[in-house]
Amino acid sequence: MFKTDHFHNNIFCYHGMINIDLISFISNFMKQQINADSIIIGKIYKVFIELTQNVSYYSAEQFDGNRTFGSGVGWFRIDEKEDNFIISTGNRILKEHAPVLLKNSSEINSLHEDDLRDLKRKTRSQAGIKDIGAHIGLIQTGLITGNPISIDIKPVDDIYSFFTISALVNKC
Repeated sequence: MFKTDHFHNNIFCYHGMINIDLISFISNFMKQQINADSIIIGKIYKVFIELTQNVSYYSAEQFDGNRTFGSGVGWFRIDEKEDNFIISTGNRILKEHAPVLLKNSSEINSLHEDDLRDLKRKTRSQAGIKDIGAHIGLIQTGLITGNPISIDIKPVDDIYSFFTISALVNKC
């Protein structure tokens, strides 16, 4: 997670089923509630959509037991600090997905903007590869924010781990 400084304000926090209807409602509500420049609000909005869609589609805990509807269980929060906003999500994943997520985030964090754009194109061209949507979303998050993404994965049991991701959007 990112370093905590003396100013911290939680704007939104939610835990439960996350689906496209909730994402749409909260993202539109959020645009009206956050006091920031319209460009910054746009970045927060886009990152929020990317990260919460990943929970909706890829959480190992699906509300309806069927991934096709995208009703994943997890949490999200948006925090405001002096110089930035932090958008975070968390959800259960299958333990076997942890190494891929760590590898992808490490690669994304090591690349500059032009290289990220190349990686996005290359990843999109890999038709038929399972779960490239999540990888594209993480790449897109890196492009939108211009900052490294922070990932934390903690074992839950023999089958599951808990995956947390945070993205930082600078205020200026």
